[in-house]
Amino acid sequence: MADEEAAPEQGELAITRTGDRLRLAREAAGLSLADVATRTRITQRHLAAIEKSDFSELPGRTYVTGFARAYARAIDLPEAEIAAAVRRELEEEAYGARPLYEAYEPTDPARLPTARLTWTLVIITLLLASAYGVWRFLSVEPDEALIAAQNRAADESEAPDGDAATAPATKAGTSPAAVAASAPVVLTGLSEVWIGFDDAQGKTENWRTLDAGETYQVPPAYVEQFTLRTSIPQALKVTVGGRDIGPIGPADTLVKGVSLKPSDLVARAEGNGATGGAAPAARPQPKG
Repeated sequence: MADEEAAPEQGELAITRTGDRLRLAREAAGLSLADVATRTRITQRHLAAIEKSDFSELPGRTYVTGFARAYARAIDLPEAEIAAAVRRELEEEAYGARPLYEAYEPTDPARLPTARLTWTLVIITLLLASAYGVWRFLSVEPDEALIAAQNRAADESEAPDGDAATAPATKAGTSPAAVAASAPVVLTGLSEVWIGFDDAQGKTENWRTLDAGETYQVPPAYVEQFTLRTSIPQALKVTVGGRDIGPIGPADTLVKGVSLKPSDLVARAEGNGATGGAAPAARPQPKG
């Protein structure tokens, strides 16, 4: 009898992570991971990592909260509550990763690793970190049209007499209709932030991560063919012709369908009441 009474309590205690709650709600709704992936446009691999609360499997912690919000919205769970729970788990994980202090006896110097072995381990670690960075950068490859657009934009940015380098920055208060179609659109990371570009059907064709202070000038082909999406809008600054258009959405919310056309961005800026002055157009920074 004691074992039978203890079993339900153990089952309740086992459901302690936010990922378990999301998984049970999905199963109760009769949905598969593929169904949720279709609704959220998040890969099944990342959704499975969220269900396991294994945030190390995700590309970056800065938008774990955004993915969790999108998952919760897809299965009718409260987004704010799920986001708060995920933040707590991230804090607990960071606290659990701190090394504990342990008293120890002095070690026999003869048993310590040699300097050569130490440097070998350091070099191997750096090589592995570099390999991981290259793999992460190349894990999602743009199609040939996007590569061609990026190459054209790079060539234009290096041209000595290019219009983009000599054109004056757009002044605050300029009407959307007066904005030149060639005004540069620049994205700047205020902190590490994930951005994606969606086609007319809402499919994300390409994505990248901007580090804090890194800028990216949107290629002209992207401006005409794609819209912007991000899960941390407060970490992204958008300027057109040097003018800050202001926030593109509420904090910690998945924002998509943001037009990259200069006239639309200026109209959004005036709707936000943005008053940022003119600034020189930022050149695109290469990915390290």
